[in-house]
Amino acid sequence: MDLKVLVVAVLFSMAVSLQEPSQRHFGCVMDSDVCIYPINAAEFQCETVFDFEVEYHVKQGEDASMEDIEVVFTVMATGEEYSVGEFFPGVNGRERRWTLEVRDSVVDDTSELYDVVAVKYDNVKIGSKFGKGDIKTTVTTPTSVSSIMWNVHHPTKRVAKNVILMIGDGMNINMVSAARLLSRGMADGKYKDLLNMQSLPHFGLVNPAGVDSIITDSANSASAYNTGFKSSVNAFGVFVDSNTDDDVSLEHPKVELLAEHVKSMGMSVGVVTTAEVQDATPAAVFSHNRNRRASAETTRQGIEGCPTCRFPVMPDVLMGGGGKYFMPSSSHDGSDMFKAYEDAGYNVTYTKGQMKRAAKNKKTKKLLNISHAGDMNVWLDRNVYKKNLYDKSNSPNPEKVKDGRGQPNLDEMVDSALQVLSRNENGFYLMIEAGSIDKMAHQLDTHRLIADAIELDNTVGKVKDWIQKNGDDTLLIVTADHGHGWDVYGTVDTKVWKEADAGCKENSDYTNYQKDVQCGAKSYKFYFASDVASPVRELSLAKRKAIGSYRSGAGYPDYEDKDGDGFPDNWDVRTVLAAGANNFPDHTVNYRVGETKKTPAKFSDEVGMYLNNPEDDKDGIFIGGNLNPSDSKAVHSICDVGIFAYGPGADGVKFNQDNTHVFHLMAEALGVGTNGVKMPKEEMIPKAIERCINEIDECHCVKSSEKCLKPIRPFSGLCELKECAKSKCVCAPNAGGFVAKNTPVCKKHSVQYFKKVAGRNSEGIPCRRVKTHMPQ
Repeated sequence: MDLKVLVVAVLFSMAVSLQEPSQRHFGCVMDSDVCIYPINAAEFQCETVFDFEVEYHVKQGEDASMEDIEVVFTVMATGEEYSVGEFFPGVNGRERRWTLEVRDSVVDDTSELYDVVAVKYDNVKIGSKFGKGDIKTTVTTPTSVSSIMWNVHHPTKRVAKNVILMIGDGMNINMVSAARLLSRGMADGKYKDLLNMQSLPHFGLVNPAGVDSIITDSANSASAYNTGFKSSVNAFGVFVDSNTDDDVSLEHPKVELLAEHVKSMGMSVGVVTTAEVQDATPAAVFSHNRNRRASAETTRQGIEGCPTCRFPVMPDVLMGGGGKYFMPSSSHDGSDMFKAYEDAGYNVTYTKGQMKRAAKNKKTKKLLNISHAGDMNVWLDRNVYKKNLYDKSNSPNPEKVKDGRGQPNLDEMVDSALQVLSRNENGFYLMIEAGSIDKMAHQLDTHRLIADAIELDNTVGKVKDWIQKNGDDTLLIVTADHGHGWDVYGTVDTKVWKEADAGCKENSDYTNYQKDVQCGAKSYKFYFASDVASPVRELSLAKRKAIGSYRSGAGYPDYEDKDGDGFPDNWDVRTVLAAGANNFPDHTVNYRVGETKKTPAKFSDEVGMYLNNPEDDKDGIFIGGNLNPSDSKAVHSICDVGIFAYGPGADGVKFNQDNTHVFHLMAEALGVGTNGVKMPKEEMIPKAIERCINEIDECHCVKSSEKCLKPIRPFSGLCELKECAKSKCVCAPNAGGFVAKNTPVCKKHSVQYFKKVAGRNSEGIPCRRVKTHMPQ
């Protein structure tokens, strides 16, 4: 056989699969005793580095050896076949073993056991000599022949200097609409303005599903954005094989991250989040793990990398919460990880003031700002209900700061990050996450959810301003990693609500059900302990009359933004939104903003499940849960999410795309398959002209004689007039708007990008400057 295996390590464990009988593990080959990683339909950038792994399953007790397996790679464009040694020269495989338990369903008492023999090749790549296009991988065993297909993308030349990916975690389109309503307002059925993200010229939808579930989580979806490959729930930077042993969570076959691509090109990497920096979305930028909960390991990987990684990513900027995992009490080995980052060259800060001073210092090349022990406080708590910041448990490092009052806002973190990252002339990749949109959606906390969405959008506006002031050579993508089943369905008159509540007397007598229906039971004994099975449901008709839908009293909410900061000036208004999720535990809701975060359900030791929290929205109406009682909060949904884009490469955003496509948009804009080879001037100029024509905001280029156009700086898409055309002078943004004397004046256009450029045309005729013009 062609496959020769060097046995480096043998690992034994037990794995359980609940897949259909035709597929023993998610992502494996159908009707086969083989699993191949990367999985079928995987798409690669040119020379992407990855781990190649093959699993072979036999009934427990039967003999199995890797000598029973033959692997052949076929380059479909030529028909040529290659063995593993020929396709991945100079790389030895290492053997792994475990036991796989297969069941038909979660309630199935019977199962089948399989012995798994796997071989894994670390850090291989499909060489450029094999070209672009389809690659077929065929694995032959004594009992089956299994094939999958991969696709290698054509290398692209670099058109963007930088890429900024902004993620509203869990932000579905409905949340964008709600944020627009509260931030911009509506009159006569029309919104008064667009959100910043909605003003970006390219828009589409993204499918966020993963390998093992129609409902994705943040780890899996963020992994798709950062690798271009589908993964599984709770995993990032890896394909998930059938070994479920937690002790080998770092052994699952990994794939190259965008951050690893760009670091090898000499670029910088930044991660900014309002969640813990070890949370799924930020962690997916710089680490590899099957287990997203391994936060201490993620902290370590930031500067040390994974055991088989070629090098650690070492993000040049890392900002957010998660301080507890840097402390000796919770770090991976009991060490002080703040000191470890300092020793690795980072300027470590904990407050807004410290962060800003460090970023302003031109000597700062690496910046770590951790301002909370866990997830950062949400915008409403940082800026309105500030008493929530005083708790000592908020402190990221009790030896340095005493509470959470020093936390910056998202736009402030991003501003500091851009100052540091832009010092690298080779460019940067920056991921920005509004992490608590998702977390507040889970908690059914409408106002905090919307406030964080508005904070993200305000930051989008400031990022776009920065891009336009700094060369306009940055691809900006704004999207979500997944959605929630959340929407607005009307408004609530809280005055009517409170009057209805005042007219109801407390009633704990279940036999007086009519009174319960009219006024709403305030005693929650029915939802606990021995009474939990009672068919109690609180309808509270009087309160529900305060909820308006359609023309029956919905109207408009009372939020106003008179100071123009994008946020409502007062969140506790009379008419509020009636909003919620389509999935939830037992809970109560009164629709008003709370001074503290909502906790809709709490665990009952007495009955062993999550029940309504009687301390949450005490005057609310009871809503019986529709989730498994082991779930304490709302869950994600299947919906596609929006994607908005601006800049070089943004025209690839259109219609409906898979989430893996987002990675390829970013990678191809940066030319990762060519190590960032710059597009020649003669190719860049037509591209810049095309971009100008297609974008709906201010043009920066003019479709004129190409001889008149020259990039201001590489990758910028900005052009300026260097010499006049043969027949006459032409007008151009950033060029002053010149025409030959005695020629018709060009039509009026925007002035803000114009710059004076003197000159004569090629025939020696002097040009006169005309104000704010485009060519006729």
